[in-house]
Amino acid sequence: MSKVIGSVAKTMALLTGVPVLALFAYDMLAVRPHLERIHGVLVQASPEEASPPLIIRELIDANATSPAPHATRLVMSLVYSDLPQSQWHMREVLWRILLPVHLEESEMYGLYATLAYNGTDHGLGAFALRRYGRPLSQLSPAQAAATVAMTHAPAPYMREPDKLAQRAQALLHKAGHAP
Repeated sequence: MSKVIGSVAKTMALLTGVPVLALFAYDMLAVRPHLERIHGVLVQASPEEASPPLIIRELIDANATSPAPHATRLVMSLVYSDLPQSQWHMREVLWRILLPVHLEESEMYGLYATLAYNGTDHGLGAFALRRYGRPLSQLSPAQAAATVAMTHAPAPYMREPDKLAQRAQALLHKAGHAP
């Protein structure tokens, strides 16, 4: 009986140890080499994008539940600009696990606010300045909601402002800022 228990213990150690070691190796080879560049994005960002105001964070959560998955995709687009679609999915799964290990939640909000496509260029702050002539911290709740909502579907929302307004209202309601 003790041989069976020993065999089961060895098998369990292999089944858990090998994936953990593989994840650690992937982190060392694929994620860590890009951390300096990722932190550089935040350093070069405007202060309001690198650390978005609370209402923007709440609206990001309402728009995407959490900034981490979207920020991870945005970072991967930056890091792997020429990666074929067939290789994208598995890497994204690994990056979604590993990137939050290296970055704080506030940095994930910063990456989302800095790298999100807004219909013309990137960044929530750039959209707010272009559309409303104000920085993120000076937007009304409705303007902040429209700014975040734009990242959900930039091209359609640019063509159909009414749909953007509807999405913005839904985000305000979901984030608890509805009038």
